[in-house]
Amino acid sequence: MNKSPFIGYYGFWVILTYLSILSAVVGIYFAFEGNIKTAIVCMMFSGLCDTFDGRVANLKKRNNMQLYFGIQIDAMADLISFGILPAVILYSIGQNNNSFGITNTIIPAIYVLAAFIRLAYFTASEAESKGDNGKRAYFEGLPTTSVALLIPLGYSLCKVLQASFLTVFSVMFAIISVLFILRVKIPKPQMRTQIFFCLTGLAILIIMQIIGSKFNG
Repeated sequence: MNKSPFIGYYGFWVILTYLSILSAVVGIYFAFEGNIKTAIVCMMFSGLCDTFDGRVANLKKRNNMQLYFGIQIDAMADLISFGILPAVILYSIGQNNNSFGITNTIIPAIYVLAAFIRLAYFTASEAESKGDNGKRAYFEGLPTTSVALLIPLGYSLCKVLQASFLTVFSVMFAIISVLFILRVKIPKPQMRTQIFFCLTGLAILIIMQIIGSKFNG
């Protein structure tokens, strides 16, 4: 029984998820300020937290309430970190280019909706899996966390190739939106794969630092 005077849980097993949310909120602030690179770095940190929060949570033996709480906050954190934050980044890129239309209004809205549907379905699937005392070995649809690598990669390529950020990101977001809700099974990554993704993210971060930023640092 939770004897804390506050609702919710605050043990070590939820810390990474909370850090992911805080980083995303800070990233949203930087995105609105036009500091796109820093906003992307915040999203990458959220992705790092999300990569290992499940493994950390599994170190604690949790009751049903704690399990369902973990599922809920993980989905909510992902919606903020990899749904809303990326949409604000695209919106801000459009604002920086004095653009207002489908590219930085409609597409971000559709993107957030697709992420929301994907995460709601994921939450229901995970709850069903826990109820059956099972553990799914695959994701359905592209995991939202994947944008923590895809968006920084797109940013870096745009800078190197001197391509339009707004055009490339708009197309990328539209494709990702479809992949979020596409009924395709993707195996859940094992520890070795997760470490590879982290090293890839580190390499992209170094590249971003080397090539500099097009937007205010």
